[in-house]
Amino acid sequence: RMTAIHIELPEHSSYGEIMKAYFSLMRGFGIELGMRCDAKLTEQEGPEWWSDLIAQRRLDGRWKGTVNLNDPSITLPEYVWGQDSPLALVFSSKPQSKILAKKIHHARNTWLHFSEAPGPVELGEVAALIKQFASLNGLKVEAPAARMVKRTQRIATGQYQPYHDVVAKWLEAHPPAASDADPSHAASADEPTVDAPSESVDVPAPALERRPPIGGRWGGDVPPVRYVPSRTGDLVDPTTGRGLRVDVDAGDWERKRRLWLAPNPMGGIWIDDRDGAVGGYVHGVARLLGYLGAEPDDGQARGFLLPHYYELDEGRIVDLDSGERLSDAVSPGARGEAIALESAVAAASDEHAGLRLTNYGDLVATSASGVERVAVVEPETWFPGRLA
Repeated sequence: RMTAIHIELPEHSSYGEIMKAYFSLMRGFGIELGMRCDAKLTEQEGPEWWSDLIAQRRLDGRWKGTVNLNDPSITLPEYVWGQDSPLALVFSSKPQSKILAKKIHHARNTWLHFSEAPGPVELGEVAALIKQFASLNGLKVEAPAARMVKRTQRIATGQYQPYHDVVAKWLEAHPPAASDADPSHAASADEPTVDAPSESVDVPAPALERRPPIGGRWGGDVPPVRYVPSRTGDLVDPTTGRGLRVDVDAGDWERKRRLWLAPNPMGGIWIDDRDGAVGGYVHGVARLLGYLGAEPDDGQARGFLLPHYYELDEGRIVDLDSGERLSDAVSPGARGEAIALESAVAAASDEHAGLRLTNYGDLVATSASGVERVAVVEPETWFPGRLA
């Protein structure tokens, strides 16, 4: 018997559309993982294989509470790290398949707990990982994941317009003549009119919006003035020639300029003169990029997650793609600092925790229970070229 799994594509870059598409994709992926496991292992191990595995994992202390076979946070770690797991009989034994499973698992924890409200590019990255894993394991979710990758690319570049937006623009350009109206649907003067229900309520705007963490979606109005890079290394308003360098401490200018421009904001950046907040459009989404002055630091990760994935393995920070350890990747002069960093991260993180780095150098450990900043790193003590 076939089970239809509906996966919804995003219509635009709003937070609601992105999250709808993400949870739809992850749910469909999880259901197919569970169905594949149950079909194959019921045939090979018998109908009690799942209840037997639950009992064993509870005895091992790995699983607590309710567990669901259709939950990727259960099946993916079991496939990757489970000792003598029956799931090894279901999915590919190729190292690349397990690396992709780790990345998807860590990405899921990041999406659930990281403060940055994701946009189409972040969704496209997760969809690409699922597409690659599905391709290696013959899963049907590969096709909708591929469509989601293409859709997110078109949204991010402004090439995609939702159907209802296209129709609305056409109707606006071609309004029906009064004589074209259907008189049978016209309201009689004696009939009461009923307002359409409203889904929003107007509330007074605060004097100053509460800022999200750096990297989060910009709240409130976007200032009209833009500052763009100049040949002198400044960021200037082309209409007036005013630069921002004079507003930043001299010793901090190059760092701040690098951080603001790292996510490639389109069309320049803007400044809110009330608190010095710096913003820009990143892949079509208005984001907080930083501040002219001191950056608030409440212990949360700042900035944008860089695309690389790492994990903590036997007390060492390991690049998932190359398998290289941090202490082996840095220059000989920085090796002692790298080993000290690994020790500090190991003390603050669980074994096999996923690790991600932001453009601010904030290293975060991801797990099912949350995301925690465990270190602030410098380019010299990190994998070469990964933190420019």
